[in-house]
Formats: sequence, structure tokens, C-alpha cells
Amino acid sequence: MDSVGARVAASLGLALGLGVVFVPFGCGGGPMGSLRRGAHGSGDGPSVPAATVARLQACAEHGADRLTDTHYAIAFDVDVKADGQVDTATVRESMIADREIVSCMEDALRGMTLPGVVTPLRSSGPVYGGGVSSAGRAPVGHPAAVVVGAAVNLVPILIVAAGVTIVVAVTVHVASEMSGPKDEPPPAQPDCKKVKDACITDCSRSSLPTGDYGFKFWNCVNRCMKAAGC
Repeated sequence: MDSVGARVAASLGLALGLGVVFVPFGCGGGPMGSLRRGAHGSGDGPSVPAATVARLQACAEHGADRLTDTHYAIAFDVDVKADGQVDTATVRESMIADREIVSCMEDALRGMTLPGVVTPLRSSGPVYGGGVSSAGRAPVGHPAAVVVGAAVNLVPILIVAAGVTIVVAVTVHVASEMSGPKDEPPPAQPDCKKVKDACITDCSRSSLPTGDYGFKFWNCVNRCMKAAGC
């Protein structure tokens, strides 16, 4: 097999490994079939926003004339924050050696927001160390924590520019700092010794002398301490 044929076969193999679906051509089509484009909002699963796809397309168009083959594939890992904003985007595997194209695509993915991907990962309680609290998972949209360490494969994108076909695959990872808020610390306990001293001082002014062997005074002290949580 010549080098171009080998590259095409390798790119198609990588595309299959990335989960790209091949569908047959219509009448008169070729024997290899065609890649299905990652339609925005399709029923196949979560997808890259249309604005980001347009930026990826622009990256390919600006650098396609520097590419020597006709078929390429590239896979990215992106980390998202709790609000769905992409924090980092890095290449996991690539057949594109052109650093300018790759860097441009990374920048495009960093500008992405994916709330529709993060929302289904929400749980009904705080998440620590990748586990879900005993409260279990909550319905989609529940304003709670996010399952740390989860990963979602977005629908792969098919880009065609200047006769060059590029398959772009994106895997979204939930960043570790997305754990839900920790439980509030318990309220500070009162210093009951200081409270008692203050109550004695106050009750000495209001309840002495008692004339009843001190009952009125100590009842005052007890009420005062109870009101302070002692």
C-alpha cells in the first residue's frame, strides 16, 4: 500500500476507534461509505456547540493547504468546570502534524461552554473523591454537586476543507475541583463557664437579695444559661 493509502486507512481506523459512524452512500456511491457529520443537537448524544464547530472549521480552512494527505483524525480531551465552561483542552491523539492547526483547534475548544453535558452528571448530594453521597443521584437539573471523574464522548465532528477531511473527536472530563460544597462546619459551642459567670453577674443585679433562700437567684441563672445554649 502506498503512503497516501496507508494514511487514509489509518485515519479511517482511528475514526472508527473514536466512535464515528459510517453510513452508506446513496445510488452511485462509492464502496467505502461516508462519515456522518456530527449534527448539532442530534439525537446521537451531546455534541459540540455550533459556534465551536464553526471555529474548528475555520482552523481547518486556514491551514488545509499545508496538509499533504486528504484524510486526518484528531482526538481531544477537555476538562469542564461546574458551570460547563471548558477549563483546558489538550490533544490525546492526532494525525495532524501542523501545530498551527492543532493550536487553533485547542483554542476553539477552550472557548466552549457545555452546560448540557454537565447537568446530567449532577448528583443529589456532595461528591468527594469521585463517589456520590448516600443521597444518590438527583433528577437532571438538580442544583447539586457534579460527579467528579465522569467522562462523556461528544458526537464526533466531520470537517471538510479544501478537499481535506478531518474527523474531530472530543471527550469531556469533569474536573476534580468540581466537587460539591463541603458540609457546613457545626456552629461553635458556647463557653458555658463564661456564660455562667455572666449570668451570675446579671442575676445578682436583678434577683438579689431574694428573701427565699436564693431560689429566685438560681432560677434566674438557670434561665439565663439555658437561653445561651448551656
